[in-house]
Amino acid sequence: MISNSRLPALAAIPVLFIGIALLSPVDAGDIKPLKTVVIKATTGLCKRGETCHKDRAGSWTPKIPIAVLGVSVAEQADIDLYTDVEVSTRPEMYQCAGDDSAGCIFRAKYAGPGLFDYGAASGSTYIGSNITTTSMTFPSGYGIMVPAGEPIYVHLDVRNGSLIDLKVDQDAWIYYVPVD
Repeated sequence: MISNSRLPALAAIPVLFIGIALLSPVDAGDIKPLKTVVIKATTGLCKRGETCHKDRAGSWTPKIPIAVLGVSVAEQADIDLYTDVEVSTRPEMYQCAGDDSAGCIFRAKYAGPGLFDYGAASGSTYIGSNITTTSMTFPSGYGIMVPAGEPIYVHLDVRNGSLIDLKVDQDAWIYYVPVD
């Protein structure tokens, strides 16, 4: 005899089997190749307490027309940094506003986990890792079109609130497909 407490769990078993039966395996011929490029960008040395702005901190130029399907930017700061990062075909940062958004691909802001120094002149703001990733993908069938030969830039605006001078590097992963 089955107790009443087990009936709900047993009743779900046929639904689970029906759900699995409806899933069909993906045929390798149905998968389209997705390409990836990593744009490495840097502000160079950013002295403590300064804001370091660099248009075209990194770039990549596709040789063929592409459709950008997604972007991933990993926060790589373990100390007190505020970072504004923009990926676009525009040669300068902060040109993506209003109705003219052509060439604007991605923008993210983040702050590292460091302690605020409140005017401290010594010590360390390091409190541990806070690596996060900011990602964006477009709905199926959509992408940002980039013609062959048009550079994609990573622009950086970094505020170094730590107590040390830093070389600030930032990677941006671009996921794309060739366009015929």
